[in-house]
Amino acid sequence: MILSPEIWGGLSVALALFSLGPYFWATLKGTNKPHIFTWVIWTLLTAIAFLIQYLEGAGSGAWSGGVSTFLCLAILIVALRFGEKHITKSDWIVFLAALAAIPIWLITENPIAAAIWVTAIDSAGYIPTLRKVWAKPYEEMASTHAIAALKHVFVLLAVQNYVPATIIYSLGMVVMNSILVLTILFRRRLLKPAA
Repeated sequence: MILSPEIWGGLSVALALFSLGPYFWATLKGTNKPHIFTWVIWTLLTAIAFLIQYLEGAGSGAWSGGVSTFLCLAILIVALRFGEKHITKSDWIVFLAALAAIPIWLITENPIAAAIWVTAIDSAGYIPTLRKVWAKPYEEMASTHAIAALKHVFVLLAVQNYVPATIIYSLGMVVMNSILVLTILFRRRLLKPAA
């Protein structure tokens, strides 16, 4: 039985809620410490990626992006109080590059170029969190990012207009979330004997 794009879109929304909801509550409790710059970047670029997908006809493949934008913003607000605030020079570089994505997206008339740029900058947004989890792998929820990778697989199945602009972002997020999960698990395994 082949599922319709709308069902895949609904499942991707459910996974967005399932992955980011517990992440939000763990941050409120103080057991999870998201890096502030990463979540500023992810909020901005998830919103841009959602708009690109929506405007390029992704249909139900864009639903998860809209929900994820709202959830990223909620996590960012909580992270301002409870998140990781150690900011390095490389964090600033990534942050400023992410902000540069907004005017580039607005002035370009090429949705593929915009999708590539947003995906590249969003991928760079993982750098502060990757740096943090290398030192503190227990302050990040691996399950959130594993579910996010699966969510983007479902987004790809839900897309109703398969053109590069509607799939590039989700392909990149599958890769980056997988790298982050593997890094968290690897570092936890290495540090477990020392703990």
